[in-house]
Amino acid sequence: MRKRIKIELEDEEGTKYTLALEGAVSRDKLMKAMDMLEVMDMPLDHTLRTPDQGTFFGKVQTLLETTFAAGDFSSTDVAREFEEKYGQPVKLSTISTYLARLADKQYIRRERFGNSWVYRRVYLKPAQVAER
Repeated sequence: MRKRIKIELEDEEGTKYTLALEGAVSRDKLMKAMDMLEVMDMPLDHTLRTPDQGTFFGKVQTLLETTFAAGDFSSTDVAREFEEKYGQPVKLSTISTYLARLADKQYIRRERFGNSWVYRRVYLKPAQVAER
């Protein structure tokens, strides 16, 4: 599977740096890119942007970063927590779609457990990573 990963950093002076990896990107290759940025003396303590609470996706992402920050969870767990926290009904298929997309972007990891999926947060450090 061909992947595209884009790493964006900004230094203290406001200069923006972009590093793009495309092709058979592995964890090892990503770590080499991080090492290269470290050699360039780039600050590597950036985090992902704060989720936009005005969007459905932002609400799901917030739940993943807070309620489900550690440990395994299912789409049912996320749907139940979403309805409880935001007081809005949500279809399980909608949550499953968002989780599948986040897994494709390697924001979360998913593993088959019987005939369902189990998810877990992935923590890439130390840069802001966005796959396109």
